[in-house]
Amino acid sequence: MPNGYELVQKIEEYAPLSLKMQHDPTGLQLGNLNQPVRRVMTTLDVRPEVVQEAIEQKVDFIFAHHPVMFHPAHNLDTTNPQNQMYADLLSHQITVYAAHTNMDKAVKGMNDWLAQQLQLQQVQTFCLDQDKIPLGRWGTLSQAISVLELANKVKQQFALTGLRLISNNPQMLVQKIGIIGGDGGKFYPQALANGLDVLITGDVYYHTAHDMLAANLNVIDPGHHIEAIFIAETKSLLEQWSQANNWNLTVLASQSNTEPFKFI
Repeated sequence: MPNGYELVQKIEEYAPLSLKMQHDPTGLQLGNLNQPVRRVMTTLDVRPEVVQEAIEQKVDFIFAHHPVMFHPAHNLDTTNPQNQMYADLLSHQITVYAAHTNMDKAVKGMNDWLAQQLQLQQVQTFCLDQDKIPLGRWGTLSQAISVLELANKVKQQFALTGLRLISNNPQMLVQKIGIIGGDGGKFYPQALANGLDVLITGDVYYHTAHDMLAANLNVIDPGHHIEAIFIAETKSLLEQWSQANNWNLTVLASQSNTEPFKFI
C-alpha cells in the first residue's frame, strides 16, 4: 500500500501545483502524509457530513476538489462546527488533500470532464490566467440548437433542478460553447474575444450579468456544484493508479450531497 506522499506524487503529476491560481490553498489540508493509505474517499467538498461518512467507512485519506481551509481558524473552539470537523479528522487520523485550480487547468482535468459531459466536439482551450495557462474549454455542438434548448440539456446532463439563464434571445441558435467550472463569470470578456455563442459557468454576479447582457453574450449559470463530476472522475483515476502500482487501494465515492442550494 502507498503512503500519503506516494499518492500525492501521482496526483501532482496529473495536476501539477505549478498550475494553481495565486493564493489558492491547494494541496495538503490536514493530516500526516507519512501514514499508510488503505481507503480513500473522493469528494467535491469537505463538510461535516462528508467527514462523518469517511469515519463510518474507515477512510484514511480524503481527496477533495475544494480546499477545506480557505480561511484560517482563529481559535479551536469545537462548538464551532468547522472546528469540530477538524477535530474529528485529526482524532481519526484522516489526511485531507485538495486539488483545486490546478485540477481545473490540468489536461484531462475538471474543465475537460465538463466539456465531455456536454458532448462538445473539437474541444480547445481558452481563458488564460496571469501565467498564460488556459483555464476554460470550448467546443462545438454536433448541430446548432437554441440557447433555451442548450440550457435544458445542461439541466439534464448535470441532473439539476434549476439554473439561471442570461440571454437577450433564448431562441437564438448556438453551436460554439465555452465552459468554466466553478465561479468563472469574471472571465466573460475572454468568451467574447473567442467568439463564443454561449458561456457556461457558475456563481454569476448580478452586475456582471448586466454587463454580459449589454455585450449580447448568452450565459448559462448551472451553479458551482456541477463540479461534483470530480468525485467519479478522480475515483476512476485512483483505481487506475492503484492497479498500475499494485497498491490494492479501496476507493470510495462520497455519497453526501454538498449542494447548499435548493430550487423551490
